[in-house]
Amino acid sequence: MARQSKHIRFQVAHKAAQMMAEEGISDYAFAKRKAAKFFGLMDGDALPSNDEINDAIKEHQAIFFDEEHEERLKALRLEALSLMKKLSAFNPHLTGGALDGTAGRYPTIHIQIYADSMKEVEFFLLNHNIVYETRDRKSRTKDPMQDKKIIPVFTLEGSMGPIELLIYHIDDFKINKPKGSIFEIKNIINQSSVL
Repeated sequence: MARQSKHIRFQVAHKAAQMMAEEGISDYAFAKRKAAKFFGLMDGDALPSNDEINDAIKEHQAIFFDEEHEERLKALRLEALSLMKKLSAFNPHLTGGALDGTAGRYPTIHIQIYADSMKEVEFFLLNHNIVYETRDRKSRTKDPMQDKKIIPVFTLEGSMGPIELLIYHIDDFKINKPKGSIFEIKNIINQSSVL
Protein backbone atom coordinates (compact mmCIF):
# COMPACT_ATOMS: atom_id res chain seq x y z
CA MET A 1 0.00 0.00 0.00
CA ALA A 2 2.87 2.40 0.83
CA ARG A 3 4.42 1.72 -2.56
CA GLN A 4 1.12 2.47 -4.30
CA SER A 5 0.77 5.69 -2.29
CA LYS A 6 4.29 6.75 -3.32
CA HIS A 7 3.46 6.05 -6.97
CA ILE A 8 0.25 8.09 -6.75
CA ARG A 9 2.13 11.00 -5.12
CA PHE A 10 4.67 10.81 -7.95
CA GLN A 11 1.93 10.91 -10.60
CA VAL A 12 0.10 13.80 -8.92
CA ALA A 13 3.37 15.74 -8.50
CA HIS A 14 4.19 15.37 -12.19
CA LYS A 15 0.69 16.29 -13.36
CA ALA A 16 0.70 19.36 -11.06
CA ALA A 17 4.17 20.26 -12.38
CA GLN A 18 2.95 20.00 -15.97
CA MET A 19 0.02 22.32 -15.22
CA MET A 20 2.23 24.81 -13.42
CA ALA A 21 4.86 24.82 -16.19
CA GLU A 22 2.47 24.92 -19.14
CA GLU A 23 -0.70 26.64 -17.90
CA GLY A 24 0.85 29.28 -15.68
CA ILE A 25 -0.69 28.02 -12.44
CA SER A 26 1.35 29.40 -9.54
CA ASP A 27 -0.68 28.19 -6.56
CA TYR A 28 0.73 24.85 -5.37
CA ALA A 29 -2.37 23.87 -3.41
CA PHE A 30 -4.63 24.55 -6.41
CA ALA A 31 -2.33 22.60 -8.76
CA LYS A 32 -2.26 19.64 -6.32
CA ARG A 33 -6.05 19.55 -6.02
CA LYS A 34 -6.52 19.85 -9.79
CA ALA A 35 -3.98 17.08 -10.45
CA ALA A 36 -5.53 14.85 -7.76
CA LYS A 37 -8.96 15.38 -9.32
CA PHE A 38 -7.52 14.41 -12.72
CA PHE A 39 -6.59 11.02 -11.21
CA GLY A 40 -9.92 10.68 -9.39
CA LEU A 41 -8.44 11.17 -5.92
CA MET A 42 -10.22 12.69 -2.95
CA ASP A 43 -9.04 15.71 -0.96
CA GLY A 44 -8.05 13.51 1.97
CA ASP A 45 -5.63 11.40 -0.08
CA ALA A 46 -1.91 11.95 0.48
CA LEU A 47 -0.72 14.67 -1.88
CA PRO A 48 2.87 15.52 -2.81
CA SER A 49 4.81 18.26 -1.05
CA ASN A 50 5.75 21.52 -2.76
CA ASP A 51 9.35 20.28 -2.91
CA GLU A 52 8.22 17.14 -4.78
CA ILE A 53 6.35 19.33 -7.25
CA ASN A 54 9.38 21.64 -7.67
CA ASP A 55 11.53 18.61 -8.52
CA ALA A 56 8.92 17.46 -11.04
CA ILE A 57 8.75 20.97 -12.59
CA LYS A 58 12.53 20.96 -13.11
CA GLU A 59 12.33 17.51 -14.76
CA HIS A 60 9.46 18.63 -16.99
CA GLN A 61 11.27 21.79 -18.06
CA ALA A 62 14.49 19.89 -18.79
CA ILE A 63 12.60 17.48 -21.05
CA PHE A 64 10.17 19.77 -22.85
CA PHE A 65 11.71 23.23 -23.09
CA ASP A 66 15.23 23.28 -21.76
CA GLU A 67 16.86 25.95 -23.96
CA GLU A 68 13.73 28.11 -24.10
CA HIS A 69 13.39 27.82 -20.33
CA GLU A 70 17.01 28.87 -19.68
CA GLU A 71 16.59 31.97 -21.85
CA ARG A 72 13.32 32.90 -20.12
CA LEU A 73 14.85 32.34 -16.70
CA LYS A 74 17.82 34.57 -17.49
CA ALA A 75 15.51 37.32 -18.79
CA LEU A 76 13.36 37.07 -15.64
CA ARG A 77 16.39 37.30 -13.39
CA LEU A 78 17.81 40.27 -15.29
CA GLU A 79 14.48 42.10 -15.03
CA ALA A 80 14.25 41.27 -11.32
CA LEU A 81 17.83 42.43 -10.76
CA SER A 82 17.17 45.75 -12.50
CA LEU A 83 14.16 46.43 -10.28
CA MET A 84 15.96 45.18 -7.16
CA LYS A 85 18.75 47.71 -7.77
CA LYS A 86 16.15 50.51 -7.89
CA LEU A 87 14.64 49.18 -4.66
CA SER A 88 18.00 48.65 -2.93
CA ALA A 89 16.99 50.88 0.02
CA PHE A 90 14.46 48.19 0.96
CA ASN A 91 16.88 45.21 0.98
CA PRO A 92 15.10 43.39 -1.88
CA HIS A 93 15.31 39.60 -2.22
CA LEU A 94 14.12 37.48 -5.13
CA THR A 95 12.03 34.41 -4.24
CA GLY A 96 9.92 31.83 -6.03
CA GLY A 97 10.31 30.34 -9.49
CA ALA A 98 12.67 32.99 -10.90
CA LEU A 99 15.07 32.21 -8.05
CA ASP A 100 14.84 28.41 -7.87
CA GLY A 101 14.51 27.86 -11.63
CA THR A 102 10.92 26.58 -11.68
CA ALA A 103 9.34 29.62 -13.40
CA GLY A 104 6.91 28.47 -16.09
CA ARG A 105 5.77 29.95 -19.37
CA TYR A 106 3.59 32.54 -17.66
CA PRO A 107 5.81 33.63 -14.78
CA THR A 108 5.29 36.03 -11.95
CA ILE A 109 8.43 37.53 -10.42
CA HIS A 110 8.29 37.63 -6.60
CA ILE A 111 10.48 40.11 -4.73
CA GLN A 112 10.41 40.50 -0.97
CA ILE A 113 11.20 43.98 0.30
CA TYR A 114 11.61 45.18 3.87
CA ALA A 115 10.41 48.52 5.25
CA ASP A 116 9.22 50.12 8.48
CA SER A 117 5.90 50.82 6.78
CA MET A 118 4.09 50.14 3.54
CA LYS A 119 3.81 53.91 3.00
CA GLU A 120 7.59 54.18 2.51
CA VAL A 121 7.37 51.82 -0.43
CA GLU A 122 4.29 53.55 -1.85
CA PHE A 123 6.03 56.95 -1.75
CA PHE A 124 9.08 55.46 -3.45
CA LEU A 125 7.01 53.96 -6.27
CA LEU A 126 4.98 57.15 -6.73
CA ASN A 127 8.12 59.32 -6.77
CA HIS A 128 9.61 57.08 -9.48
CA ASN A 129 6.39 57.00 -11.54
CA ILE A 130 6.09 53.24 -11.14
CA VAL A 131 2.47 52.14 -11.63
CA TYR A 132 1.22 49.45 -9.25
CA GLU A 133 -1.88 47.78 -7.86
CA THR A 134 -2.30 46.88 -4.20
CA ARG A 135 -3.74 43.81 -2.51
CA ASP A 136 -3.11 41.74 0.60
CA ARG A 137 -1.93 38.16 0.89
CA LYS A 138 -2.46 35.96 3.92
CA SER A 139 0.63 34.09 5.04
CA ARG A 140 0.87 31.19 7.45
CA THR A 141 2.66 31.66 10.73
CA LYS A 142 4.72 29.08 12.60
CA ASP A 143 2.27 29.19 15.50
CA PRO A 144 -0.96 27.35 14.53
CA MET A 145 -2.83 29.25 17.27
CA GLN A 146 -1.89 32.60 15.74
CA ASP A 147 -3.92 34.19 12.94
CA LYS A 148 -2.46 34.28 9.46
CA LYS A 149 -0.22 37.25 8.83
CA ILE A 150 -1.37 39.85 6.29
CA ILE A 151 1.33 40.81 3.78
CA PRO A 152 0.77 43.81 1.49
CA VAL A 153 1.53 43.03 -2.16
CA PHE A 154 2.20 45.63 -4.83
CA THR A 155 1.80 44.26 -8.35
CA LEU A 156 3.74 45.92 -11.18
CA GLU A 157 3.60 45.10 -14.87
CA GLY A 158 6.87 43.56 -16.01
CA SER A 159 8.00 42.88 -19.57
CA MET A 160 7.31 39.13 -19.21
CA GLY A 161 4.40 39.25 -16.79
CA PRO A 162 3.48 40.54 -13.36
CA ILE A 163 6.04 41.43 -10.70
CA GLU A 164 4.85 41.11 -7.12
CA LEU A 165 6.54 43.13 -4.40
CA LEU A 166 5.79 41.48 -1.06
CA ILE A 167 6.16 44.08 1.68
CA TYR A 168 7.56 42.75 4.97
CA HIS A 169 8.49 44.65 8.10
CA ILE A 170 12.23 45.03 8.65
CA ASP A 171 12.03 42.67 11.64
CA ASP A 172 10.69 39.86 9.38
CA PHE A 173 13.94 39.53 7.43
CA LYS A 174 14.96 36.41 9.35
CA ILE A 175 12.08 34.36 7.90
CA ASN A 176 13.71 31.20 6.57
CA LYS A 177 12.18 31.30 3.11
CA PRO A 178 14.72 30.78 0.30
CA LYS A 179 15.61 34.18 -1.10
CA GLY A 180 18.38 35.76 -3.14
CA SER A 181 19.93 39.19 -2.62
CA ILE A 182 21.14 41.50 -5.40
CA PHE A 183 24.64 40.07 -5.02
CA GLU A 184 23.39 36.45 -5.13
CA ILE A 185 21.23 37.07 -8.21
CA LYS A 186 24.19 38.68 -10.02
CA ASN A 187 26.22 35.54 -9.26
CA ILE A 188 23.46 33.21 -10.48
CA ILE A 189 23.17 35.18 -13.75
CA ASN A 190 26.95 35.19 -14.25
CA GLN A 191 27.20 31.45 -13.59
CA SER A 192 24.41 30.64 -16.05
CA SER A 193 26.10 32.84 -18.70
CA VAL A 194 29.32 30.80 -18.36
CA LEU A 195 27.51 27.47 -18.87
